[in-house]
Amino acid sequence: MSLFLYHAYLPENHEHFISKEQVMQEGILFSTKSNNRYSNGGRVKIEKTESLRPFYTPDWVNFKEAIGVDISNRFSKSFCFPVFTNKILVFDGEVSLSIYDQAFYDDFKDFDEEALNFDTGESIEHWIKLYWDSMVTLQEYLLKRPYPKPEVFVFESIPKEIIRVCDENS
Repeated sequence: MSLFLYHAYLPENHEHFISKEQVMQEGILFSTKSNNRYSNGGRVKIEKTESLRPFYTPDWVNFKEAIGVDISNRFSKSFCFPVFTNKILVFDGEVSLSIYDQAFYDDFKDFDEEALNFDTGESIEHWIKLYWDSMVTLQEYLLKRPYPKPEVFVFESIPKEIIRVCDENS
């Protein structure tokens, strides 16, 4: 049995909707609109993230071109495809949320009172280092499942030939 990954197939009225026809013609690219539906802690403060990049990180890890996917089908309909590459990494989604929160606080604390609710009490560098430390391959993640909310990325385009539509029963 091969493992499938899933990418959101959103309803037409969703701001990140992309048609089945377009996906079946182009595949799923980092620029595919539905990719904006996924969080990406590595892209939040990209300059800081790159400056803290561990030396052992593969060259192909580029958060600007990462495609968000799910390990299980979380939507009534999804685009699904078999694992076809080893360029898939998993990060701790909880740490990613803390990066978003701290970045919002840092960027808006001086002029938006709501931002004060997002101070994590730690520096953005702290969260980015934890994010990098959470990086595991898909295989490593599946063996231990260390994060309840994994943030999963494919670091190459998903070929149209392997994509199909799956519903929640697939």
